[in-house]
Amino acid sequence: MRRIEGKVALVAGAGGGIGGAGALGLAREGAAVVCADIDNAAAAATAAQIRAAGGRATALGLDVRDRPAIDSAVASAVREFARLDVLLESVGVSQTAPFLDLDPGEWERVIAVNLTGMFHLGQAAARQMVRQGGGGSIINITSQLAEVARPERSAYVASKGGGRSLTHAMALELAPHGVRVNAIAPGPTLTGLTRASYADPERRRATVAQIPLGRLGEPEDIVGALLFLASDESRWVTGSTVTVDGGYLVL
Repeated sequence: MRRIEGKVALVAGAGGGIGGAGALGLAREGAAVVCADIDNAAAAATAAQIRAAGGRATALGLDVRDRPAIDSAVASAVREFARLDVLLESVGVSQTAPFLDLDPGEWERVIAVNLTGMFHLGQAAARQMVRQGGGGSIINITSQLAEVARPERSAYVASKGGGRSLTHAMALELAPHGVRVNAIAPGPTLTGLTRASYADPERRRATVAQIPLGRLGEPEDIVGALLFLASDESRWVTGSTVTVDGGYLVL
């Protein structure tokens, strides 16, 4: 039997990168998947790929800054597949600017997507999980930069550190309902957010030099940790962060 057979997952950020790889991985292990992304066409492409492989999936557009849209996405999952068991929150935007020059509007944008969006998604999904009973698993994608700072990334670092702490708070309050909340902290990973910057050979070389395993991550490298946290194999795991970074934090 597949590890997540019969469960229903909502994946925010399913249009590509870690969210896209996660949606495909969850489907391979038996989950029905609601693929959500601000890029509706990209979400639809992921859902089509799942269905072509014999899985169950539907797609919808979702801006995580829009709470009514989030509530509608959760309702859509329940309407389509009768319940919600897993939330993968993999939406994120990046930022590069010196702290002294960081525009307040850019700060607000990063926090709104990376942190406030995580709150809205987590609360809406948790309310459904509590309402239906039987527990559930919420998985937030944070970053190794929740643990260490880097220059010109203050808004991003703050949002990811906040996501780590929010994961702890959610885990504590939702534990009595059997809803587990954990985070995955990827290291430098090639996604739509990062590929352009890593096209610079010098930046890529300098980053890889900080990774003991000697390469940048790929979205598929995150899927094993995700499947563990989504499955009943992690039934006694909550409030934890699984770091998947090639050893980045060891140095």
